[in-house]
Amino acid sequence: MTTSSQRWILGGTAIGLLSSLYIFVVKDIFQPLSGGGDSDYWEYTGYYLAHHLQLFPKPHLILISNEAFYPYGVSQVFQPWGLERDLFYASLSSLFGPGGWLQIYYLLSVLLTFIGVFYLLRRDYGFWRSLGAGLLMSGGAFYAVLKYPHHHCYAAVHWTILSFVVDFLLLKRCLLKQPIVLRLWLIRGLLVILSLGQELAYVASYGLMSFSLTQIWLWGTIGVRSWGQSVKQLRQRIQQQIQQWRSEWKRHKTSILALGLSLIVTSYFYIPLVLQIAQTAKSFDFQNVDVGNWWTHPLRFLLPIFVDTIPTPFWIDEWLGDNHEANIGGTPGWFLLSLAIMGLWALRRQRRLLIALIPMMTILVLAVLYHPKTFPTINAFPWLTFHRVGSRLTLMYPVILGLFAVHANLPQPLTNSLKRFKRPLAIGILTILAVAEIGTAYGWKNQSYQPYHFQPEFQRYIETVKAQPGEAVLDFPFCVAGGNGLTNGMCPFYKWTVANFAFRRFHGKKVVGQYFGRLHPDQAAEITAAGWPQMFSSDQKNNIHQAQKQTVCFNDQQWKFFESFYYLNDFAGINLYTNLLLPDCIQQFYTRFGQPISRTKIPAVGNAEGTVEFIPKPPAMRERVDLYQGRRLRLDSFQ
Repeated sequence: MTTSSQRWILGGTAIGLLSSLYIFVVKDIFQPLSGGGDSDYWEYTGYYLAHHLQLFPKPHLILISNEAFYPYGVSQVFQPWGLERDLFYASLSSLFGPGGWLQIYYLLSVLLTFIGVFYLLRRDYGFWRSLGAGLLMSGGAFYAVLKYPHHHCYAAVHWTILSFVVDFLLLKRCLLKQPIVLRLWLIRGLLVILSLGQELAYVASYGLMSFSLTQIWLWGTIGVRSWGQSVKQLRQRIQQQIQQWRSEWKRHKTSILALGLSLIVTSYFYIPLVLQIAQTAKSFDFQNVDVGNWWTHPLRFLLPIFVDTIPTPFWIDEWLGDNHEANIGGTPGWFLLSLAIMGLWALRRQRRLLIALIPMMTILVLAVLYHPKTFPTINAFPWLTFHRVGSRLTLMYPVILGLFAVHANLPQPLTNSLKRFKRPLAIGILTILAVAEIGTAYGWKNQSYQPYHFQPEFQRYIETVKAQPGEAVLDFPFCVAGGNGLTNGMCPFYKWTVANFAFRRFHGKKVVGQYFGRLHPDQAAEITAAGWPQMFSSDQKNNIHQAQKQTVCFNDQQWKFFESFYYLNDFAGINLYTNLLLPDCIQQFYTRFGQPISRTKIPAVGNAEGTVEFIPKPPAMRERVDLYQGRRLRLDSFQ
């Protein structure tokens, strides 16, 4: 039990952690999370779930709809699902409207990681070690911190971190022949299910990998111990274990019931949804499709997190020759690495504790050596089939190395005058490393990220679009793209249009384009066959990330196709991205479809802003709507 003074220290540390995260990382919890690119996706999945989740006869999502790739339709299975995050956003946005719900979710995630690690470890490692471990695995998880908000799903990883900790404790107590209380088993079972509510392809899968390897060692240990024992002896051991759990039930009935009920409820909700998503995703054959693999060189594991390593100097990138995805990808930092080495050194004579860490060591080796093509170590686990970005394995480094580090001991003071400075020197070096790496990571984040604030006219623009009759809105130019690089020529202005589909979380209209974490050619087959790739003319055809403008307007054939598509389908109007069009082309849109009635600024990738104008569909043209014919239009049918 913690004393009163220790509770004050714990509470003060938690407040300090959240304050630092808010000041240097989050900076705003009142505006919707936006900013162009991936930052806009996380609210959208919650919006989609809110409108397509059905609970009976069992929880399931309506995955196929024409709310994107309108009017053709597409499976939404390759969205970056995080069911817990999506439910959090869906619930609060439904009750209170747009707000900083995902910013709050992130802060709660870090707090839960810190408090959870502390309380799980405090019985075995005491107050101060548990407090330090909690800080290392939450606020000291620099890769996760730097992922916010662009990759929000990799910034909030609380259940997976706690899963690793409980796995270690289960195996440790088994090897040391300590009683494993029923509550710890229930906590691990609950964490298996809760982790399914986090990002599935990476975050949840890491927790399942830890669970599977730990269970193999744990039951293998039990099997070895039971080998050669008589039936009577085995029966006695089982009876002793049952008696222990009965005694625990009498003393902790409320907590056991709460854990059991939570396990049942979360299983009922998460398991059907995860199975549905997994089965639907695996129905697409990606064997001959480029999935956009990213490789992180193993030597990045040894790089420090100093000022000159964020971003990594070009000469290091050229020397290593990898294509790591993000800043400090693959790099835990020298401070954490030093503590981990000290922890392993302290355990060199404690064989059972070292064995308890073998599953973590195995995962660490698999992660460091992982190459998605030539050495796909972790793809051996079936739930990691869609893993393609090596640097994201960095998410596991703080918890694995933190479990090593919790055993660390500083060198003891020695009487020998030549060695008496050993302990102060070690403390000094570790302090310098900690200050340097914390300052580097949080300082860089503070400088590189500013939350996007929508201008006042944005809300007026949204209300204008919402008020117009029609089930969809025609964004032009729009973007059809997948994170694996597939666009079929339909996302020529990636920077400016990749996230524009996500604004439907505000206006509620169906859209033509959408970005997915990965895109299969079959999903884009119909919209491609209609001729939309020929409707774009980029000034940078070979680099969608640098393209700025259409070089020409439509010819007669393209205008006929566009007008017929617009009038035959149930569009409320056109969202025209004027910064991407030539002035003459903008005037032609005005001449053919009318003047815009609202305009605003919207975020684009890289702290840029684009301009969008809304042109409503003329009332007389609504009589031409024929969805059957509108879906079957083809560019090559017009002459």
